[in-house]
Amino acid sequence: MLKLKDIAEIANVSVTTVSRVLNNKGNFSEETKQRVLDVVKEYLYTPGTTLQKMSNISYTIGVFIPNQNDFIDDDPSSSVDLNNLKEELESLGHKLVLTTNTGEIDRSSMSYKMIQDKMIDAAIIFAPFTNDELVDELINHHIPYFVTNGRNMEKDWNYIDYNNYSGATNAIQYLYGLGHRNIGIIAGPADHLVNMNRMQGCIDAFNKLNLQIQDEQISYGSFSLTHGYEAAKAMLSGSSKITAFFCFDDIIAFGAMKAIFESNLKIPDDISIVGFDDLKLSEFMIPPLTTVRRFKYDINQLIVKLLIDLIGNKYIERVHISLKTELIERSSCKKITS
Repeated sequence: MLKLKDIAEIANVSVTTVSRVLNNKGNFSEETKQRVLDVVKEYLYTPGTTLQKMSNISYTIGVFIPNQNDFIDDDPSSSVDLNNLKEELESLGHKLVLTTNTGEIDRSSMSYKMIQDKMIDAAIIFAPFTNDELVDELINHHIPYFVTNGRNMEKDWNYIDYNNYSGATNAIQYLYGLGHRNIGIIAGPADHLVNMNRMQGCIDAFNKLNLQIQDEQISYGSFSLTHGYEAAKAMLSGSSKITAFFCFDDIIAFGAMKAIFESNLKIPDDISIVGFDDLKLSEFMIPPLTTVRRFKYDINQLIVKLLIDLIGNKYIERVHISLKTELIERSSCKKITS
């Protein structure tokens, strides 16, 4: 079946114009309308098929996720993101093809085959790696794409993402304002851009506030309960005299809270803690978790809409959209005196 971009190419008009003609909306001349309809009738028409049905042409969208086996299981926020993205694409009649990304080009992989053989019309790279080669491969094959849940600040990639950098900066500044100077950072995987975006926010905040941070105050690992638990246990038994934790997602924070309780410490009297994501469970923790919210906006609707625009409009050079985060203050943090 022909796609909108094929009809546009044959009729020598834009994809946007084809969409307007088929949906009978917007401005176009009678000559343009007839040219598009002639192509549709010649290539797509069969008895009993209406032009309205013909306009429901779908795209195949490749969604690339990290190849870790526990990526979905350990990180419910990512599961929510992917499920919402799937629902948004399917509601508009598009097909989602989910595959994995290692960050490197493997010519024997399904991911490479999908790009090389142009089996997809566009791509979404979810949680890209710090040195992700997949994006450059998509660019080389002229396949429209977006990265989300992490961005490379040094490369001019298309992205629609929450501002993880400012979310982390605000969390550190918030804890500093409460009097905390020895803050433990329980981060995610070191090779994920979303983690690096948040870490850079922390480092810049520390520098701006003239705070020193030691290596033993930072722990990298998976976005998991186990990592949060083990990292908090290690820091609490160390020599840093941690008074607060900033965790790079709420799941990590839940694990850290268990470690704090097992250490016979109280939240927030002895230790303050801040998470990231604002999962629904966070407000039901004991005590309710202070966290950075990033679910206030429907990012998936925006991604799908603009991705379809990228497919159809060759004049869009770059798309950079950064969505705000918000610190949600609950009961897991307390002001302390020096």
